Amino acid sequence: MSIQDDLLELAARDQRLIRALFEQDQTDLKNAWTDYQTLRKSLRTRLLDQPTASIEHVDAAEILRKICGGDGLATDKLMKRLLSESEPDHPFDEFDDEELWSMGFDLFYSWFSHYEYITGLAELRPLVIRSSVAESVSRLVRQVKDCYAFQQYDAAYALCRTVLEASVRDICVRCRLFPDRSDYEILFEEIPWGTPRGQPPGLRDTVSSGPVRERLQCLYSELCSVVHGCRKSVTKDEARRTFEETIQVVEQLYAAHGL
Repeated sequence: MSIQDDLLELAARDQRLIRALFEQDQTDLKNAWTDYQTLRKSLRTRLLDQPTASIEHVDAAEILRKICGGDGLATDKLMKRLLSESEPDHPFDEFDDEELWSMGFDLFYSWFSHYEYITGLAELRPLVIRSSVAESVSRLVRQVKDCYAFQQYDAAYALCRTVLEASVRDICVRCRLFPDRSDYEILFEEIPWGTPRGQPPGLRDTVSSGPVRERLQCLYSELCSVVHGCRKSVTKDEARRTFEETIQVVEQLYAAHGL
């Protein structure tokens, strides 16, 4: 059966279980629960590795959103409530160890291993500056390295832009480059990245000038091509080289402000 047909069948099994509950039919209730849970788990397994799902039927599409988004159908809500009272640490839809191993082997270990992960991490160096950086900068650099190690090169490439933005904001805060502003959260919402014609300098031009500014602007524009979906894909080598360029620019920015 198609995913759409299975989704509609799941809704029918959901109604059957609720009906058996209200009619207090213990035998049918047990069978209905087994049938519902089996189909629900089968659907979730099939959808684990699907980035998109084409579902024409409106009701089927809504069912998919509910079972994968956390809301669940009536049966899910009922069982969560019952289990929260009797077994609070055991989600009713949790895969058992054998199922997790089987799916992990098919979806993860069939194309990836600790070898690729460690090798990927080793190919990207850390950010090196004199002082510490904001937690947000450190976290984002780590996320870029993780995305690269897991071979998600588009994501690693796009996150490099966020690393630039977070670094610029960190420098603005630590060096108080906008001394007339006290609320930096509002500051970053109001002040643009670039400098509009006839307006005061934006964030980019406040923290950089000369060759560093040109290098920052060129890199930022390139990174926007992926963020805005203007290019098809990023290769491993492009992601590695772009990360290194990003790290070098960030290091130059911090150094220029004595950090």
